[in-house]
Amino acid sequence: MLRVDSNARHLLSIINDILDISRIEAGKMPLHLEQFELPTLIGELLAEVEPLIHRARLSASTELAPDLPPVMSDRQKVKQIVLNLLTNAIKFTPQGGVRLSASYDGARDEIALSVSDTGIGIAEQDRQKIFEDFRQADDSVTRQYGGAGLGLSICRRLANMLEGRITVDSKLGAGSTFTLHVPRKGRRP
Repeated sequence: MLRVDSNARHLLSIINDILDISRIEAGKMPLHLEQFELPTLIGELLAEVEPLIHRARLSASTELAPDLPPVMSDRQKVKQIVLNLLTNAIKFTPQGGVRLSASYDGARDEIALSVSDTGIGIAEQDRQKIFEDFRQADDSVTRQYGGAGLGLSICRRLANMLEGRITVDSKLGAGSTFTLHVPRKGRRP
């Protein structure tokens, strides 16, 4: 019964991801801009993934720049993106740890939320295809780690909606850093 419940939740998650992609591409995904503080958001994110970190026996740390201003953006979408990046980091890190960092670039008036891990890393030739629908770095990874290959493609679409972008820096066998860059003040649609 436990396996049936788990499989049902997984299928529901895939269906919701496909619906999200459809809504974004149809321009039907609304933006809800609000002001929020990054340290509070980061605290919530770490609390949500703490059971996963504990179960995986990983360390977790944060690095918050001292000059973080309030952000005006779609808080829920920022949270959804970073949560996906965090859960991926945990999933693909067999040992070591994950770090969530936040910084502010005053010249660009942009915030950066980075998730770094000590995991399996990504080969240079695979860095762009991981953002495609239903794709992961390679099929053997999909079998070993699971997932439908939709999370990062949704994250990239959401980042674009927020007038931002996601960058990746990784070395095969030596971990990855995914960074969400978004304007500190989003524009109303």
